[in-house]
Amino acid sequence: MATIASNPKAVSATKLEQELKEMDAGVLKDIPAKTSLTLNGKAMTGAQIDTQIQQYLETIDAADAAKAQYQTAVVARRGEAVEARDFFLQLKKAVIAYFGTQSPQLVDFGLTPAKPKAAKTSAEQAVIEAKKTQTKKARGTQSKKAKAQIQPGVATPAVMIGPDGKPVVIPGTAQNASLPTVDGTATPSPAASSAPPPSTGTSAPVVPAGSSPGSTTTQS
Repeated sequence: MATIASNPKAVSATKLEQELKEMDAGVLKDIPAKTSLTLNGKAMTGAQIDTQIQQYLETIDAADAAKAQYQTAVVARRGEAVEARDFFLQLKKAVIAYFGTQSPQLVDFGLTPAKPKAAKTSAEQAVIEAKKTQTKKARGTQSKKAKAQIQPGVATPAVMIGPDGKPVVIPGTAQNASLPTVDGTATPSPAASSAPPPSTGTSAPVVPAGSSPGSTTTQS
């Protein structure tokens, strides 16, 4: 005896439709018109059985047609979704531009008006300025006034290789200061080269006034 499924989802519509069609064809072909069959305690002739099967098939066919229409509609909706969204965004932008961002009339279009910005108190403004100052210090940012105070004659620190082969940092100096060379020695500046030579410890002979150039006088 066949098991009757009580859950509609457990019944395959496609398979059921095929089974009903095959059963109806057999009833019309092999069951005499006056012969009755008892179904669920009720006697039914071949014609009555055929009528009942046709009702079931019509319901299944209607569902199949509705499903096909639904699938077609879903495809059409997906195809226009991007276009419709872009149209909505453009319309929203135009409405806000027309009425203003804070207009109460935006509610009629399903939009939320922007709230006006509240004025900041003096304490809040002081906190904002302090944060800006700290941020500039952390990033090393300089204002135009601070940059103008930088002396143009001071060079940036230089790095050279010392006699021991280790790098040596030379602090920034004036542009006319001595510059390090590759071998570690320094080249004197023009100002340093024009200085008088150092004393050797001996003095030139003194010529008294009135004496001839060729004569010398030794001081006691």
